[in-house]
Amino acid sequence: MVKPELPQEILFDIFSRLPAKSIGKCRCLSNQWRTLLSTPQFIKSHLNQKTHQENLILITPSHSLHAISTIKDDTVSRKLQLRNKWVEVVGSCDGLVLLINVNLEKILLNPITRQQVRVPDAPLALKRWEGFSMHGFGYDRHTDDYKIVTLSSYADNYCDPDNEYESDCEDTFVVVYSVKRGVWERVESLREEDHGVPELSSGVFVSGALHWLASGGETGSFVIIAFNFANKLFDEIPAPDDMDRGRFLSSNLGVLGGRLCMIDTVRQDVWIMEEYGVKDSWRKFSIGVDDDLGISKPLCFIGEEEVVFVTKKDGLIVYNVKEGTLRDMVVNGAPAKFVDGGAFVGCRVSTALN
Repeated sequence: MVKPELPQEILFDIFSRLPAKSIGKCRCLSNQWRTLLSTPQFIKSHLNQKTHQENLILITPSHSLHAISTIKDDTVSRKLQLRNKWVEVVGSCDGLVLLINVNLEKILLNPITRQQVRVPDAPLALKRWEGFSMHGFGYDRHTDDYKIVTLSSYADNYCDPDNEYESDCEDTFVVVYSVKRGVWERVESLREEDHGVPELSSGVFVSGALHWLASGGETGSFVIIAFNFANKLFDEIPAPDDMDRGRFLSSNLGVLGGRLCMIDTVRQDVWIMEEYGVKDSWRKFSIGVDDDLGISKPLCFIGEEEVVFVTKKDGLIVYNVKEGTLRDMVVNGAPAKFVDGGAFVGCRVSTALN
């Protein structure tokens, strides 16, 4: 007597609770499971689970790439054997990571499946020798598509880093790449009289929008701008009231626990926006040590009290917000230093959506 198959929705529920690596092993057990676990419906079901643990992806000074799946006091990394030399982690979304290599090529990578694809250069943007470019990576829920946004400005007119309020930026060109369709499109430029982006930084993806620090706007000082995928325009997000406006150029944006955060890298103050778009929801903590840690980017939480940061001194540090203590993060199987990094969730989303 042949036993009846479990309904698909029950199988989805069971498999979607497994880590991405375990799903990969299950796909090898039968053709039926391979087909089931490769469907877009299952991949979405797996992504919608709230139990995903954050992983780290890190770049070493020798341009190699390492991943950490279990983040704790003493953790173990694995080197990703990929034929590339890496210089920047632009951002991540749903387990896909956008990277820049030494040739300034954009590579979309799934660190779990090792699947990678080179993103074609934008024919509508400024050429590399003409100016400077910044990139952001996120998901457009309106079109069910992953997208890359590139901001570029002419080199001769790029913002004077010593003058944040009277920048020499002309219009910033904005182009958007659809991963699903494999095409670039030009959208409305970011005009200098409205906003200028004086710092070469990656866009931060939070709550369905990409964020940059910018000067200008109605206040005449610094603001946070958010690129809205729905209308392809920039909105302003309120910054912390107690942020020293004169320290704009020493600040970075980041994401922690799915929330927008802002760091004064000199004073080592960190703000987290608990409720997106609500000005009064910014919460601040300060890393109270005398040493200049050179904090450049937040990576993730360990539990509810500790935060992992990458520093300009090429190391990883862990700060306990509740106790006010600081320690180095030991990573076995990798060099002691890292030049950049990011957090991602394990999933099996394909880089070849088109």
